[in-house]
Amino acid sequence: MRTKKIILNLFSNVTLQIVTVIINFIMPRLFITTYGSATNGLVTSIKYFLSYLRIVEAGAGSASIAALYKPLAMNDKEQINGILSATHYFYRRSGIIFVFLVALLAIGYPLLVNKEISPLIAFNLVIVLGLSGVWEYFLIGRYLVLLTADQKSYIVYRIQTALLIASTILSYTFLTLGFSIVVVVGSSSILLLLDILFLKVYVQKKYPYFNSSVKPNTPAISKKWDAFIHQIASLVVFNTPIILISIFLGLTEVSVFTVYNMVSNGITLFISAFSGAMLAAFGDILVKEEREALQKHFHYFEYVFFAVVAFCYTCTAILILPFMTVYTAGIVDANYIRPELATLFVICGIANALRIPATTLVNSAGHFKETKMRAVIEAALSFCVSFVLVQFIGVEGILIGSLCSHVYRTCDLMLYTSKVILKISVFVTLKKLVFNGSLAFVAASPFLFFIELHIASVGAWIVAAMCISIWTITVIFLGNCICQPITTRNILLHLKRVISPH
Repeated sequence: MRTKKIILNLFSNVTLQIVTVIINFIMPRLFITTYGSATNGLVTSIKYFLSYLRIVEAGAGSASIAALYKPLAMNDKEQINGILSATHYFYRRSGIIFVFLVALLAIGYPLLVNKEISPLIAFNLVIVLGLSGVWEYFLIGRYLVLLTADQKSYIVYRIQTALLIASTILSYTFLTLGFSIVVVVGSSSILLLLDILFLKVYVQKKYPYFNSSVKPNTPAISKKWDAFIHQIASLVVFNTPIILISIFLGLTEVSVFTVYNMVSNGITLFISAFSGAMLAAFGDILVKEEREALQKHFHYFEYVFFAVVAFCYTCTAILILPFMTVYTAGIVDANYIRPELATLFVICGIANALRIPATTLVNSAGHFKETKMRAVIEAALSFCVSFVLVQFIGVEGILIGSLCSHVYRTCDLMLYTSKVILKISVFVTLKKLVFNGSLAFVAASPFLFFIELHIASVGAWIVAAMCISIWTITVIFLGNCICQPITTRNILLHLKRVISPH
């Protein structure tokens, strides 16, 4: 049952991420060509500022998910409702603060960008983009927590996928009809409100005992303040780049960064789907204290995950600049073809992706307190290096700051999970890293030393991407089959038993 839920979560999440990536490729291009690079940068900048405001959640979601693993495993309905009631209480309190902060941002942000964008447009966009945070805090937060902890994230992913497609179609319709950017973005935000209805109906049907109005069990989520520190650190690491670019370099450079980041985020979203599928499963294994099962599942998880990372970033390294050439063809209000930026994005993406298995395990175990100072060091390193270097070398300096923090935190997490949670040598993980890195180098070598790509159309890029993907996946898959036959066979047999149980 646990493995079936992993498969369901995995494929539903991968579907959502693929749809998200496709939409994130389409819409920014339309925004840039219709409204200009500055407006595209404006939308992205506001989203990142709003992400900072989400710290008011104070780690309640992560702590609640970790706290629910044990009562769900034991079917302790009273404890489940007590935790969800506490979650709802903290979410409502956070929602009130969030509304107040959004109002302050709507007043202050237009003053920051008034030289490039109409203050009224900036004000309205802050309001409409802030809507999603408001309904999450007041209405659906507890449902998301329950389904995630019960390994039923696939329900959330399916609803989000359907609504994302519908909202994009609506936004595209308004854009082609000539409506303003505020109407285009606002229509999408309003349509996404429907997930409130779908989630509520599902939870009430599948969890008839659900009642978040009972006495809150606040001690059960006492780890929320430790999770809160992790949340702040994560916001600093991943959202500071856009904030610093907005302040020091302007909205046009935000747009350039966003387009490259769109590719990087697309890859990260895809590979993160694997960790999202495993999060609750690891939590279930940990509360049942199944040490051997944990080591085995994590070994298989890392084995598959690092192969996926090798495949994705080999293809990205080869195809990112040709993609930028095709994607930004005809756009003349900013320079989007920057090889140094592309290289740094790929390296940063790899350094960040390699931590995901370890991060998933730390979150599943609820080790927020034990690792919070490490997260603070990462955030401080990212901010300080980025703040200094952006003054001298611009966007590239910010990426160097991110790279420094990613390298530190990835190494730290691997050491921590190996020693403290898994109780095995870190060299088990390092061997997988070196092996898949070697396969990635072999796959990329023809394009590094012999083949030069000259792509001038979308069709040519798609053909090249398909050929390179087939070549890369063949090298990595065959390499793993030949050099690690036992692990490969065990994983394939395990999947076969899940798919065809009879």
